[in-house]
Amino acid sequence: MYPIMKRFSLLLLFVAFSGLSFATTDFFRVMFNRNGDQEATIGWNQVSGDSAVVYWGKEDLAPNRFIEYPNLAPVVHANQYKGMDNRFVRLSNLEPNTAYYFVVKDSDGVSERYWFKTTPDSNTSRLSFIAGGDSRSRREARTQGFKMVGKLAPHAILFDGDYTDIDNSTKWKFWFEDYKASYTEFDNRIIPIITTRGNHEQSNDCLIKFFDCPDKKNVYNVTMGGDLVNIICLNTEIAFGGTQKKFLEETLIEHENFLWQIPMYHRACRPHVNWKMKMRGVKQIYKKWIALFEKHGVRLAIECDSHITKVTWPIVKGKTKGIEDGFIRDDENGIVYAGEGCWGAPLRVPDRIRSWTRDAGKINSFKWLFVSNKEIEMRTVEYMNADSVKGLTDETRFDIPTNINLWSPPNGALVTINK
Repeated sequence: MYPIMKRFSLLLLFVAFSGLSFATTDFFRVMFNRNGDQEATIGWNQVSGDSAVVYWGKEDLAPNRFIEYPNLAPVVHANQYKGMDNRFVRLSNLEPNTAYYFVVKDSDGVSERYWFKTTPDSNTSRLSFIAGGDSRSRREARTQGFKMVGKLAPHAILFDGDYTDIDNSTKWKFWFEDYKASYTEFDNRIIPIITTRGNHEQSNDCLIKFFDCPDKKNVYNVTMGGDLVNIICLNTEIAFGGTQKKFLEETLIEHENFLWQIPMYHRACRPHVNWKMKMRGVKQIYKKWIALFEKHGVRLAIECDSHITKVTWPIVKGKTKGIEDGFIRDDENGIVYAGEGCWGAPLRVPDRIRSWTRDAGKINSFKWLFVSNKEIEMRTVEYMNADSVKGLTDETRFDIPTNINLWSPPNGALVTINK
């Protein structure tokens, strides 16, 4: 009798599951906050319902089969912030270079199925990154940028601050709605994001509340590709010395065996918009951080804030004749400074060009990086034609789509940075 009752109960359970409604959740995101090879944080906005948990695993299952996922993760961080109910689960001991699928089950039902992928844990594998920031207020441009992210299928987004312009609940909801363009048209694949604070984030709470940032000062590092790359997230809105400088030095020393260490921070060390040279932090970055970058072999730094695009030649702090704004070109030992942020913010004209400036321009764009154990290839993508670009896959992510618009300034579209 018992086996019959058991089968009957399972049948009722199946019928109940097959009729489940979707959970009222939105604004999903995945963060790499420590190690992209083995860890990830999933976040979302809980619109209604309670008792939310994440069902997840390596097999792609429809939402009504959520009970078949082998893993269940409870919410470990929740907060009410700027009109959103943010929930987070943290996954660890993941397998490198592996796709993971998940749904959220709550008292209202089950969410759509989403997925992400961890990074390879070997420095013989190349990594692809999108690096940029200043998505502030022009929603069409911002959305096209996120749509292009989905088309290019990078391993991660390196987002360098100034998500919105006035940091209120309405603007953040718009941002998360536009961010969905990076995954909603591509089978709900979410590209993990690594976040840095900008000057338009009114406090460090933005990264903590929205992205589960692992440090209360928004100063942390993320490793990927085994010992291939260490991304160092710095905060130009707090003191540059003290504990932040100590962290910078410690992480550079701890990861000296890594092939690449890439700092990302919002305000540029030497902005290419003239009036920005007077802004808070410009002198402090030069005084507190650059010597450490140079001492520990940094070859690329990502900056934003000025709403232009720029790439420098490799440069070092100058001590002889020929220096300009404190730097001199050094192709053998220098650092390339790239970025300055134009992912939806109002564009400006780069009006402070130095002898060591490789190229600068006024265009909607972000940087596209291919990182290997021999070199970094960097291109600047003009993303506004995202709708017409053929999407890449994991197998083709290092191809260049034939109709993509790459910025091609006088010194060429491709910037190669060697070890």
